[in-house]
Amino acid sequence: MEPMEHLEELLATRATEGLAAAEGRELASLLRRYPKVDADGLDLAAAAAYLELAPAAELEEPLPAALRPRLVADGEARVRRSPAEPGAVSPFPAPASAAPRALGWWAAAACLLLAIAGWWPRLAPPPAPAAAPPPAAPTAAEMRAGLLREAADARITAWTATADDAAAGAEGDVVWSTARQQGYLRIRRLAANDPAVVQYQLWIFDAARDERYPVDGGVFDIPPGADEVVVPIDAKVLVNEPALFAVTVEPPGGVVVSSRERIVLLAHV
Repeated sequence: MEPMEHLEELLATRATEGLAAAEGRELASLLRRYPKVDADGLDLAAAAAYLELAPAAELEEPLPAALRPRLVADGEARVRRSPAEPGAVSPFPAPASAAPRALGWWAAAACLLLAIAGWWPRLAPPPAPAAAPPPAAPTAAEMRAGLLREAADARITAWTATADDAAAGAEGDVVWSTARQQGYLRIRRLAANDPAVVQYQLWIFDAARDERYPVDGGVFDIPPGADEVVVPIDAKVLVNEPALFAVTVEPPGGVVVSSRERIVLLAHV
């Protein structure tokens, strides 16, 4: 190998991989022999390539060691195959003090940069597709409409307000499907309650059961300012043949057996 070619090889190795001690001494000797060679040009070009690409790509591993010399060799080959045309401008302008042969190194460094630029994005994993937002849970009103649409035995029964002050002007209806054991209360203009003081509780009188022990249908609240609320029925046991729905006013959390002192709404099936 010609001394100049060996010098170029050592400079390329130093810029991309680093040199062993013996190689470093050999490079120093060759640089003294060829003082006009730009000894730092390729190092600066490699540093420029790194600084150009590193902030834009979030790599988790370095450029493979085996790839570096191949990229450098490819850059040198490109320079030898394509002599610079008069007036051509290198992507890495050489310093004013660089010898003419050093221009080849700057062009080789440009080829190295282009090769790395083509390889670098393929190392980074592709961005994960944006997750679709989960579908919104249906509202009680939407579920009530679905029950009326889908359950053949779903039946609507209107409320009758009692003389209790909380029921003044109250109205609405009950939807119930025995086949699905599912139903909803729709209530308008029932007085708002303070859950810390009292709550409303639904009772379902089943014709197949003792009327002294109606089925607990769950407790619920009427928030202040609510013109209409839709409440899912939470029947604690199986309802065979509903005959009457009643809403009472009870202590917070409801009761097991109601005294029925305050009944606000009734719906006879």
